[in-house]
Amino acid sequence: MNKESTHSGPSKDALAYVEWLKEDERFSDILVQMSPANGRHAFPKLKLQNKPSLVQYEGGISHLPLLDPPMRAKPLEPSEWKEKLKDLTDDDGEASPSDSGRSCILLDVRNGYEWDVGHFRGARRPEVDCFRNTSFGLSDEEEAPSDPLINVDKEKTDILMYCTGGIRCDVYSTVLRQRGFKNLYTLKGGVSHYLEEEGTSEWVGNLFVFDSRLSLPPAAYSNNAVDEAKIIPQTPVDTSFARCYICDSLVHELRHRNCANLDCNLLFLCCAECVVDLKGCCCSDCTTAPRLRPVLHGVKRYEKWHVYRDS
Repeated sequence: MNKESTHSGPSKDALAYVEWLKEDERFSDILVQMSPANGRHAFPKLKLQNKPSLVQYEGGISHLPLLDPPMRAKPLEPSEWKEKLKDLTDDDGEASPSDSGRSCILLDVRNGYEWDVGHFRGARRPEVDCFRNTSFGLSDEEEAPSDPLINVDKEKTDILMYCTGGIRCDVYSTVLRQRGFKNLYTLKGGVSHYLEEEGTSEWVGNLFVFDSRLSLPPAAYSNNAVDEAKIIPQTPVDTSFARCYICDSLVHELRHRNCANLDCNLLFLCCAECVVDLKGCCCSDCTTAPRLRPVLHGVKRYEKWHVYRDS
């Protein structure tokens, strides 16, 4: 059974909810993570859904040994993960020898658009836009020449996997274990927990989140970030890696936008000039689409189509 609970509200109410939850012995050791919602509800509607799994993977996950701890990767505390990253010496995420003679590969088990706004140094950009299509270590060299797990020594290579909260890594580690990879490690609690405990060490950019906020700076995960009486320190964020989807120029605002063409709705990074030139669209073809929404500026998100139709 998979359990995930995401709520938003005033910090004092959120903390009271956590205390109440942990009174139940089944949740006494649950990892709780908090981040600011910028003065409004990140989740304004309460939704209760019964899903067979929290993640969708090609072929399903019911056949995977998710409840067998030895078949999953070893979870590392943020401090242990930080030490492991020291074994990475190449900027491109290739296997690199550590002082012990072992090799180490860093895998970003998220979507490509998540990597675009922030990632650990040395992690390659995933070539997928949906987790269900993740295929590290599943193809031969002719099918996927860019796969970082092609031709690696499965016995002597440490595979470090990370994602936002840790769930996707847990699932995919069982896939790799079945493929014979012996030394698998995941980041306990995911990137959000790491930023809370270790700050920005070896991390660049923001963290993509799957709600209306879209992107949060590392400072949002500091221990003081959820205290409404305090101001979150505005520390500089490295944006030197971020590129405009359209013209490939540098992008300084690490926040995606959806294509103004409703029937495209692509999520992409865009510079201010291209937003104006293409009317908020991702390409010239979309600018002539029949169902165009107005250009949005700032941190606004599009509403349902009928809002624009009826206006």
